[in-house]
Amino acid sequence: MDAALELAATTRSLASLGLREVARHAGLNPNTFYRHFRDFDELGVAMIDALGTQLRKGLRERRMQAAGTALRVVDFSRPIEGLQEAQAIARESVALVLEFVTHHRAAYTVGVREMHGSSPVLRQAMRDLLDDIAKDMTEDLMGVLRLPGVAPAEMLELAQVIVRQMVFFSMDYLEDETRRPQILREAERFILLLFWGAIAAKAPELLRDERLRFPDV
Repeated sequence: MDAALELAATTRSLASLGLREVARHAGLNPNTFYRHFRDFDELGVAMIDALGTQLRKGLRERRMQAAGTALRVVDFSRPIEGLQEAQAIARESVALVLEFVTHHRAAYTVGVREMHGSSPVLRQAMRDLLDDIAKDMTEDLMGVLRLPGVAPAEMLELAQVIVRQMVFFSMDYLEDETRRPQILREAERFILLLFWGAIAAKAPELLRDERLRFPDV
């Protein structure tokens, strides 16, 4: 698995690697491969599972550390303060992701490449991983962020959009060091716009409920 990652981290996909090439790079007999995997798809799924577990664990640990030291529950009862705190959450979340992918550049690059690779098995494995990361994010954000009227299912939709867009922000961040501050700001603003949009979409419903509760107001 280490040998395949090293070879695939340059300009090639996992599906394009040759068995003998990987075995030679690992210093093993080619027949050893079949003691562990049936084919390269199975090897790729195992790699994505292993790297995905590490990624999810790392991101959740970093989010929880931030929540424990810097972030407060945001309920938007005071809109200005709520938006300021949401901005802090967006900034912290973006920084955590970009820090993690910078420290795991090779693995991240291989994973992103397989999202659009030739193997449908590996493409599905990457889609499943992104969905799992979005579910983790939803669970974590629901603990610190109270968007008015936004249900967990709707927060999951926001998280899925954020996770997929962060794939592109992260690749830009890795490939263009001169634009890193700008990319960081763009990613923060993207997340904030999603939060604001979610609140705005719920505004008519919230106002209607408020009139029903207080008809004389």
